[in-house]
Amino acid sequence: MSKRKSTPLPVAPTSAITIGLDIGYGVVKAVTSAAVITFPSVMGHAREIKFRHEDITTRHPGEQITDDEGTWFVGDLALAQLPPGELLRLRGRTANEATMGNAFRLRLAKVAIGKLLQGIHNRDVIHVRIATGLPCDHMRDAAELKAALIGQHLIQTDIADVVANICEVMVMPQPYGTIYSRTLTPNGDLNPAHTFMRTGVCDVGTYTVDVALDDDGEYIDAQSGSVESGVWTAQERIAEALERDYRQKMPFKLVEEVLRTGRFRASGELVDYSAEVEEALAPLRSATLNLLSDKWKAGSIVDVVYLSGGGAELVMREVMSAYPQTQLVKNAQIANAQGYLNYARFAEEHS
Repeated sequence: MSKRKSTPLPVAPTSAITIGLDIGYGVVKAVTSAAVITFPSVMGHAREIKFRHEDITTRHPGEQITDDEGTWFVGDLALAQLPPGELLRLRGRTANEATMGNAFRLRLAKVAIGKLLQGIHNRDVIHVRIATGLPCDHMRDAAELKAALIGQHLIQTDIADVVANICEVMVMPQPYGTIYSRTLTPNGDLNPAHTFMRTGVCDVGTYTVDVALDDDGEYIDAQSGSVESGVWTAQERIAEALERDYRQKMPFKLVEEVLRTGRFRASGELVDYSAEVEEALAPLRSATLNLLSDKWKAGSIVDVVYLSGGGAELVMREVMSAYPQTQLVKNAQIANAQGYLNYARFAEEHS
């Protein structure tokens, strides 16, 4: 996946920065006009790094954050330095979304903003506009998410020390970002190349699969929805197979590598796990097709189906077979975040 590199800002910007922010259950994606930031949606309380501390933190810039609850490792730094039992993940709805789920999302958002504002210190106040999303079936939680994000937030990381004044938050159904990545340009203008009337999107994420339908700019709620499935169902099955075969829990990165390549490196030798991967992917593929069938039946009234999300390629063959009008979105993992940014610019131009 091509990325725009994050460019450290030597001085605080004088105008508000606009961010397309996709706080996914698996990966956080943040997009501005100058940068794309991605990191795993995982964190844990910090531990002392006893050897080559500076080298390790330099390798994972912006992934140490301090707040009222202490110092945290986030993203790849957390995956590399913390044992699995200490890792916390964002998993669907929580018992109290306002105080638990949204507190987690806020910390991830602060890390993303800190990465984008790398090099700015002295607690300068930076004005921020955010466009983001929630799974279709979680949209009733949008008001609480807005309340958690709006306001002034101190961001103290290893590369930034700023106050983010989040002055505006827009929340939309998560897969709508992919639609706006196609129907709007990065400048926020209507995309004349998009000529479809009824546009569908299937967003395959870590813990949910979402579908949404747009009819010439109008969201069709009855034909949009979510299922609590996702790439994690395959990851768990592969992790169980590896633990069964090698009698130890494997790091997440190794499980993910097996899922993507179908091979596991054991004692320096490559072992074929392609059959186990196909078996592990079966529940994800079934859940995706069942959701599409439930919402769109045979899909005859849908002009185009955009397939996006980090798990898009894992279900591409099956979805394209059932819905031949399907197109795999370029840079599928960041399509939602890019679309959120496009919409935020559109809204600014037409406010």
